Amino acid sequence: MKTKGAWHAEGDLTTPQALHDTLSYPLSHLHSPDLLREEEEIFQHYVNWQLFNNHRFSTHPNEGKEFYDVPDVMYYDLMGLIPHLDEGGGFDDHFDIIGPYFAKSQIAYREMEIIAVAKDFGYVTMEQHYWGTSTDGNDFDFTFRITSNLRKRGGKWKWVHEHVSFPVNIATRTADFTCSQYATEHLKINDEDNVKVIEN
Repeated sequence: MKTKGAWHAEGDLTTPQALHDTLSYPLSHLHSPDLLREEEEIFQHYVNWQLFNNHRFSTHPNEGKEFYDVPDVMYYDLMGLIPHLDEGGGFDDHFDIIGPYFAKSQIAYREMEIIAVAKDFGYVTMEQHYWGTSTDGNDFDFTFRITSNLRKRGGKWKWVHEHVSFPVNIATRTADFTCSQYATEHLKINDEDNVKVIEN
């Protein structure tokens, strides 16, 4: 059994219940017993994405678009806003560039909570560890926060919106690529006024 706050790499995702048991904070009150099946289906979407990312993305990148509701995807990526556009410049084009570039990678999930709010809509919050080697030979290693909205259309769950971000030190305007800082440590304008958290 995994501990609270544990990372879930490939093969670790067994059931939504086992996943939620590793949350280091209480489960949301928004879960509905009537939507457990939908949460299981969304859970499977993430299992499938992890397998695709780890094994097929670098050789079959276009298959990744099947996980998204293109062209209706609105994406707040780490680099900027990707709007939903019918023709050119939207997520479809962005995916063609960023997908293959970072495709040789592995992903793991932590503090992941899946909440279905309707038979055809749900959202997921988590931290994601994303590491590998880009097509130009640069190693990368990011841990970021990600919130995802999914819609079920034609019997398939697909992402319609994702918001990806790093925590930021407000005083220094520096992003934390490890996603390890405490919000209370970095919220004041003058860095000397920020009190650092001391872990036991």
